[in-house]
Amino acid sequence: MVDYSLTIRRIANVYYNLGLERAGYRDLSGAAELLKKSLRFNKYQTDARNLLGLIYYEMGEVADALIQWVISLNLQPSSNRADYYLENIQRNSVQLEICSQQVKKFNQALYQAQHDGEDLAILQLNRIIDETPHFVKAHILLALLYMQKGDNVRAGSSLYKVLRIDRNNPKALVLMDEVKKRTGKAEVERNKLKNAFSHRQMEDDDVILPEVKKQATAGQMVLYMCAGFILSVLTFVIVILPGVRRSMNVDNNQELVEISQELSEKTARLNDLEESYSSLETRFNDVNTRLNAYEQENADFLSLYQTLNGIKSAYTEGNIVQAANDYLAIDASTVTEEPMSSMYAEVSRYMQSEGWQRVCELGTQSWNGGDMAQAEAYYNLSLQLKPDEPETMFLLGRLYQTQGRTEEANALFDKIVGEHPESTYAERAQTARGY
Repeated sequence: MVDYSLTIRRIANVYYNLGLERAGYRDLSGAAELLKKSLRFNKYQTDARNLLGLIYYEMGEVADALIQWVISLNLQPSSNRADYYLENIQRNSVQLEICSQQVKKFNQALYQAQHDGEDLAILQLNRIIDETPHFVKAHILLALLYMQKGDNVRAGSSLYKVLRIDRNNPKALVLMDEVKKRTGKAEVERNKLKNAFSHRQMEDDDVILPEVKKQATAGQMVLYMCAGFILSVLTFVIVILPGVRRSMNVDNNQELVEISQELSEKTARLNDLEESYSSLETRFNDVNTRLNAYEQENADFLSLYQTLNGIKSAYTEGNIVQAANDYLAIDASTVTEEPMSSMYAEVSRYMQSEGWQRVCELGTQSWNGGDMAQAEAYYNLSLQLKPDEPETMFLLGRLYQTQGRTEEANALFDKIVGEHPESTYAERAQTARGY
């Protein structure tokens, strides 16, 4: 009986050895694909998983490398090289933090590149590459941005660095071909290749020397004898041996049928295992996505907390304009959970009760000082804090009158009279309006 589990492990080992060979001459992308196939046949192949982690680490994908090493250590807790890798990274917390920051910076650069911020993305990617020269994704994105700006020389330089790290990186190879076409280097290389295999035409005075027939030496006679022996063996293998094999196969047909059926059953089990692996991989990706979302929520929570504290500090220190601008920049619909909602409510109460008045007073001070543009800006900021305040509207209307902006002033006076008839500023607005 054939031991199919042993066969599967051997196939996994073959893929691992091929991946190890590819990694030896820096075909990291090809090696990674072979190692993934090895793990599909045998997920307990910790050597393949550890090598895959090293390849990810070499290409700047530290998070993917850590995932492979953690899984490897869980599958083989003792005598596992992954323990050494993880210990070295965890011991160097500064390096781990740098790698984490580089991933965040790369995501920011990608966002900027997708939203018409190519120049900022290029600056960000250059900083990333200065700190982590083996970050392959950053090199490729930088090359794409340079190609988009028409700077094919710098794009080629970035792609050359990628191919030094990963000799057969498919994306880098495709982009390098395009860069060579744009710079004319592809045509130069084709001409060199053409010249290497071309022959010059013969001139009229060229002489063709006749071949000189030489008699066979003793060594050549030995070679001829060996060739005759090899031909005899091939004749036996091609002509005689097939008949012998056919006669033997007649007796083994039944056993072959049984082996084929068993092989089909094992293949079906292997397919089931691959489906289970795919399902687990999908669940892992879902959990990872949820974890990223949770980290983003925490970042948003911390940012909002820092903003609210900054607002309170600003108006406590007398910087009411900064406090007002930061307050207006907050999207109230995103403040839904405690303690953020309580802090936001406290800041809102202050802005509605005192903050608008302090900003309005700054406007009056600027007006008295002769800076009407600044006064207008302060009055408008006060109205953003408390849009229905008649005092601020009246002062802004009077400021418009002094500038000759009669229509804008009358609109504000009419709004005071129509919406705040009980206000003490309603009568003053009527007087200013002239009715």
